[in-house]
Amino acid sequence: MKALVTGASGFIGSTLIELLNQQGIEVRALMRKTSVDTNLKGLQFTRVEGDILNYDSLCRAVEGCDYVFHLAGLIAAKDSHEYFQYNAEGTQLLAKAVSEHAPNLKRFVFVSSLAAGGPSLSAIPRKESDPDRPVSAYGQSKLAGEKFLLQFKDRFPVLIIRPPMVYGPKDKATFILVKTAAKKIIPLVSAASPDGQKYYSLIHAVDLSRAICDAGIKASPSFRSGSIYYVSSGEVVTYQHLMEIICSHLKIQPVKIRIPVVVLKIVAWILTRISQLTGRQFILNDDKINELIPDYWTCSNLKMVSDFDFEPEFDLNLGMANAVSWYKKQGWI
Repeated sequence: MKALVTGASGFIGSTLIELLNQQGIEVRALMRKTSVDTNLKGLQFTRVEGDILNYDSLCRAVEGCDYVFHLAGLIAAKDSHEYFQYNAEGTQLLAKAVSEHAPNLKRFVFVSSLAAGGPSLSAIPRKESDPDRPVSAYGQSKLAGEKFLLQFKDRFPVLIIRPPMVYGPKDKATFILVKTAAKKIIPLVSAASPDGQKYYSLIHAVDLSRAICDAGIKASPSFRSGSIYYVSSGEVVTYQHLMEIICSHLKIQPVKIRIPVVVLKIVAWILTRISQLTGRQFILNDDKINELIPDYWTCSNLKMVSDFDFEPEFDLNLGMANAVSWYKKQGWI
């Protein structure tokens, strides 16, 4: 059996490849010529040079594949056009390549995002049956990628996974929170919820990678092509609790600082202007601020549990202990 993994050099892609190795599946890793393979040391894979926007390279990459795991995409971009180019048009090109050059494909798994569905409107976690309401260009581009892919659901089996906040070893995005906590500061963004807290679902990279792997190769009588699944640890935690857990594993006593939303908007505006002038990307910008304002970024994993017997290994405390330990060993903190 052969599988193509896009976004292979990322922290989720590399963990997925490790799981596929354990299943005895031959892995092709779609990587740009300039991509580094630091996260892939010790893993078995064939490097296929290409780009998600280069159709000819995609055709070569998918030829003869039994599975496609599409993880490549942008989480930060200079503008909405760049988001849509990579997250939507790139997904469309890959699906087209599969339809023409992988006639025996058993399943195409697209790792989208909770951002494609949007935040919950209340404390009730979002379900797959809820209407999609993305609030950012990133979320809109992921949703557009899903819609492009669903056009092919009658040609080959399609499954879409929407993870919430992902964390774990090798992750650089959530590591920003760890670095902030290491400075003994917990910035708390003002919330409009009844208790003044912001709520999140999350998932450890190992659990997400296992869910992706199972979604691709595991049989399920309930699965139908075009199905969408939210995948999380099953917990709903406040941002304050998340930061306190990080601090507990760093063994520090932080200072809590409440930041008004208007201050974040000003900072995001400034960073966006700097990005436009210099080309440098920042995690906070005019688009990302739209994801920071909502109070409920939560989702239910019950459909994934039911259809694929998904059982998360990590809760927040155990998972963050694992992540912080890895960051320390690598000298990141």
